[in-house]
Amino acid sequence: MNTSNKKLNTFTLSGLIIGPILGSGIILLPPLLFNNIAQSSIFIWLGILILGFVFALIFGKLAVLYKGEGGVSLSTKEILGKKWQLLTSFYLIFAVFFGPVAVLLIAAQFLQVYFSTTNIAVIGFGIYIVTYLLLIRQINFIGKIMLFVTSITSVIFIVASMNILINVTTFEFIFPDLSYSKVGYSFLLVFWAIVGWEVIGNYSNDVKDKKTLSNSVIFSAIMVSIIYLLVASAIVFGDFTSIQKEDFKLVYLLEPIFKNYSNIILNTTAVVLCIGTLILFVGGVARLISSLNLTKYSSNKTISNIPIGALNILSFIYIIVLILVYNKILNISDLVTFADGFFIANAIIGLITAIKIFKNGFMRYSAIFLVIVFFAILLSTNIFILSSIVILFLFTYFGYNKNKI
Repeated sequence: MNTSNKKLNTFTLSGLIIGPILGSGIILLPPLLFNNIAQSSIFIWLGILILGFVFALIFGKLAVLYKGEGGVSLSTKEILGKKWQLLTSFYLIFAVFFGPVAVLLIAAQFLQVYFSTTNIAVIGFGIYIVTYLLLIRQINFIGKIMLFVTSITSVIFIVASMNILINVTTFEFIFPDLSYSKVGYSFLLVFWAIVGWEVIGNYSNDVKDKKTLSNSVIFSAIMVSIIYLLVASAIVFGDFTSIQKEDFKLVYLLEPIFKNYSNIILNTTAVVLCIGTLILFVGGVARLISSLNLTKYSSNKTISNIPIGALNILSFIYIIVLILVYNKILNISDLVTFADGFFIANAIIGLITAIKIFKNGFMRYSAIFLVIVFFAILLSTNIFILSSIVILFLFTYFGYNKNKI
């Protein structure tokens, strides 16, 4: 049997990347940031998209150096040692304990208009069942679906944004007075927009060759940057005085073209993009958990190479977290904060790996710069998250049984 036909090519892998990286971020972040800091949001977007593009290039490069379901952690293992691989893997795994549930709840909010009497956690669980059924399908099938979905959603946002910008007669800009704390919070908020590149390497065994992975990362990074920048620019410079009566909503961007269908298009797009994000993260981290051989069950795979054991473990954890949300012990803000903290800690170790690998040149100096920026962002999280990161470091580096590694 020709297994190459079951692997991802440049287009299907790009489909698997672009939609999920946009995910809930493209729906929530541009209007949220604009409502917080008005037109200055365009500078935050320029800054974070430049960082995100460089971040994608670095992690894409690390992903092709050592192929395998362990992803970038395999590079960390070779350069820094097994314990650092475990530490960065644990940070990513812990982030994905919380982040996907936040995405589920965000998607559920867009469906709650149709199920007004149903608790948001219950709707989220229903969305996860659909996601799980997709995750147990072959990766090439998922890639084809996401390519189709990504293409449609990308066209929607590009056309809607371009329509707004083309009809702007005067590009006026008023620079508001911003405090350092407000700028810092804004960068922390939009960090969610560049999360996702860390898990691309976990799909390296599912691509035809290294060139496919490299080309897909570059193409996807360009497309994600273009879409975010167009949407942010349309919000900042567009004329919405005739329809805006309160805080800006993304649906205002669609209404000039899609009229009365704007809300249903936005709701559908939001749910589909969120499911794509879930597929990317949960599928990628399930592959990572399986590759670590932590337990016999977590390493179980189906005949189609689906990491079913790790996937079931993650699913069980999501049910627990959803129960906590249902009982109002956790909320979306808590989940995003937890996830971002662990995502940043994981990213910093990956960047340190890059610094060690790339002895000089653009990649090395970019990685050094990103470590400084990400560390500064990490320090702005709450003390509970910082304490959890430190405790996990101490447990992994000093407490983990050497005989097991």
